Amino acid sequence: MNNFRKFMKNSKGISPIFATLILIAIAVIAGVVVYMFTSGTLATMTGGGTAAQEKVSIQAVQVGTTIKIYAQSTGGSSVAVDSIIFKDAAGNVVATAAGATNPITGGPIASTLTTLTVTNTTAILVPSGNSFTATIVSTKGGNFVSPSFIG
Repeated sequence: MNNFRKFMKNSKGISPIFATLILIAIAVIAGVVVYMFTSGTLATMTGGGTAAQEKVSIQAVQVGTTIKIYAQSTGGSSVAVDSIIFKDAAGNVVATAAGATNPITGGPIASTLTTLTVTNTTAILVPSGNSFTATIVSTKGGNFVSPSFIG
């Protein structure tokens, strides 16, 4: 019993400065992990998830007998196109291009400049002379909006 009291009397904890440094290090490491997880970096590094992988830059839109959308994938992988949504200047959906009604040719969007062509455009951009935008919707759910163009 006497040895136990002597042992407890001589035992000391770590110094307050060292304990504070350990707590700060734990907080910083936890913050970095949370940041990487929320920014998608951790998901990309571990091979899971699709966060921050799809990126498309729409360079231009050309309107004629068909609508040609010039787009480029900047995320490193090709992007499969599901549909294209056309909206007027007020944000109202004018038409969609997908399937047999308004077929889309030229996909998927690659890292080089890719031309997507939408046929049967007479019903899409009426009346002409108005401002429109085209939103490319990928099969993974990404939305990529074009600069406005005149129909």
